[in-house]
Amino acid sequence: EDEGLGARLAGLRTRVMGSPRGRLAVAAAAVVLGLVAAVGGWWFGVGRYTVAPQLVSLTKADAEAQANRGGFILRYAEPRYDEKVPKDTVLGQAPVSATRIVKGGTITLTLSLGPERLPVPDVVGKDFELARAELADAKLAPVKGSSRYDDALPAGVVLATDPKVGTVVKPGTKVTVILSKGRAPVTVPNLVGKSLTDARGILGQLGLTPVETYKDSDKPKDEILGQSPADGTGVEKGTQVKLEVSKGPALVPVPRVVDLPCQQAKQVLESQGFPVNIQLNPNGVARFQNPGENTPVPPGTPVTVTCL
Repeated sequence: EDEGLGARLAGLRTRVMGSPRGRLAVAAAAVVLGLVAAVGGWWFGVGRYTVAPQLVSLTKADAEAQANRGGFILRYAEPRYDEKVPKDTVLGQAPVSATRIVKGGTITLTLSLGPERLPVPDVVGKDFELARAELADAKLAPVKGSSRYDDALPAGVVLATDPKVGTVVKPGTKVTVILSKGRAPVTVPNLVGKSLTDARGILGQLGLTPVETYKDSDKPKDEILGQSPADGTGVEKGTQVKLEVSKGPALVPVPRVVDLPCQQAKQVLESQGFPVNIQLNPNGVARFQNPGENTPVPPGTPVTVTCL
């Protein structure tokens, strides 16, 4: 049966090839098959490919616009921080530009988050080791600094940081940790209302140094009006304590009453707050006054008037 089929096919081939029209048809079919094979080879080998565009350094919006024009699909990798490249700018692409890529293929972009900045965490009041661990976890470099006395925080805990808590800094920034030494050994006494002499004596006994400033006041001269540090503050020996000292009431001039009737002179002086001491003839005429006219004196200074 197979031999009969083969004989029939051989006979058919002989008749086709023996005819000019048959030979032409076979040649045309061969050409068509060759073209199909060539086009298919070109498409699968070269024709369906193009090159990836340059998207690095473009903004996200510009990269998307250019990819859309080229018919590409964009995907995004995990973004990363970069000190020099602004946020939402393309840092990298895969495949890279000029690489062969299927038309309509996918390009993966990595965007910049911009420069990384971190706030200094709040470690005030914490033990140094805990503070150091928290700062290291925040990508910062803790450095143990000097210690100082503090009335509120016990010795050994963080009193402050430099840069201050909340300051925004680069990763790896050194953060100096300042620790508390606890309360200072000397307590500042209450000096307000005391005389300057007494205040100096008290401070001297405690090993503290008075620094005085003077101001006008209705309080008596040399009375302490204010102090800094406030009473109850812990300080070290040798610390300066600023004292605000009264200069006493502002001076006022004594009015002239000479040549006035004695009782009228008395009224003038008393109306301005001066106590009056009349000598000799209370019904006479004022001939002398002490303090003299226009003499600046503290308010309430007694004035002696001699009447003749």
